[in-house]
Amino acid sequence: MVKGSKGKLVLIAVPLMIAFAVLGYITLFSSSYLEVSDLSRYDKPAKVSVIGNVTKGSVRLSGGFMEFTITDGKSYVKVIYPGVLQLDNATSYVQVTVEGVYYPDRNVIEASNVLYKCPSKQEFKSTQNQ
Repeated sequence: MVKGSKGKLVLIAVPLMIAFAVLGYITLFSSSYLEVSDLSRYDKPAKVSVIGNVTKGSVRLSGGFMEFTITDGKSYVKVIYPGVLQLDNATSYVQVTVEGVYYPDRNVIEASNVLYKCPSKQEFKSTQNQ
C-alpha cells in the first residue's frame, strides 16, 4: 500500500505520463495526408491535404489557372490551382502534395498550395497562393 501524499502523486503521475507518451507516439507517426482514394469518404466540401501522382497528359493551362489530375492508382481527382507550376505534361508521373478545398460533388480540389519535387534539380518546391 502506498503511504502519504507522495504515493498518491506517483499513482496519478505515472498513468498520465504513459497516456501522454502514447498520444505523442500516435501523433508523431500518423500522417495527416490523405491518398486520393480516401476522398471518397467526404460528402461535403472540406479542407484537405492529398498526396498523389500527376496523371500523364492531364496538365492544362486555362485562363491563368493550372488544371491537372492526380491519382493514387485507385482513384483520380482533378486539381485547379490559381497559378503556373513547372509540371511536365509528357512525363508527368511527379508526386505532388495538394492542399486546398475538396468539392466532392465535382470531384475537384481547388488548391491553395502544391508541393512537388523538381525533376531537374531533385529538390522539393513549394508554391503557395497568398
